[in-house]
Amino acid sequence: MSYAIVGFGEIGQALAHAFARKNIDVTVASRRPPEALAPRARAIGPTVVAKSLRDALAADTIILAVPFGEHREVAKALPNWTGKTVIDAMNTLVPPEELDGLPSSAFVAKAFTGARFVKGFNHLIAATLATDPVVEGGHRVVFLSSDDEDA
Repeated sequence: MSYAIVGFGEIGQALAHAFARKNIDVTVASRRPPEALAPRARAIGPTVVAKSLRDALAADTIILAVPFGEHREVAKALPNWTGKTVIDAMNTLVPPEELDGLPSSAFVAKAFTGARFVKGFNHLIAATLATDPVVEGGHRVVFLSSDDEDA
């Protein structure tokens, strides 16, 4: 299983920290060139590697951590998303009438033809996501939602 985080702002970096804590390889990409992301990726850990968007989308599982309005541009990067699992970690931040009466995740999923779609991670702020999930003897909970049970 291979993983990529598309978007390397606060949420993307927080998720990269989570992968690094578990020594899991993850590719990170954004609209900036990989060279611009590489120093920060290396600072997070050796398992976090900056690549181009095209290279990052070769991963099996892609976490969307871009501003909501940019999801369509990411979706256009592949002609078909069959075989991919896309995790929507975006916050909508648009008026509900712009979503055609759909929940935000269903609206976004329409752009990713063929993908298995999951909503997750956006209920915690980046600073919380970036820290160790073991808190005062307990474990942090991350909620995931999907119409695809296997995803």
